[in-house]
Amino acid sequence: MLKNISPNWDAIYAEETRLLRALSPQEGARQFFALMAEFQPWLQETESVFQNERNQAMIQLQARLASLNVHKRHERSD
Repeated sequence: MLKNISPNWDAIYAEETRLLRALSPQEGARQFFALMAEFQPWLQETESVFQNERNQAMIQLQARLASLNVHKRHERSD
């Protein structure tokens, strides 16, 4: 049975990528904030346990966004 599941992950990842690329930045932000509102009570309950991981994830996200911004500016200057 696991052999049948494993090959399907490629299709799932491909569909996930397609769906994410189809989102506008506004729709992506709307979905993000809807998820945050839904999970806020759980996030507050587990804050002390996962705070370090969350901080690291935010640092990585900020670095990725800064990198994208640099690339975007570089493309505009060409």
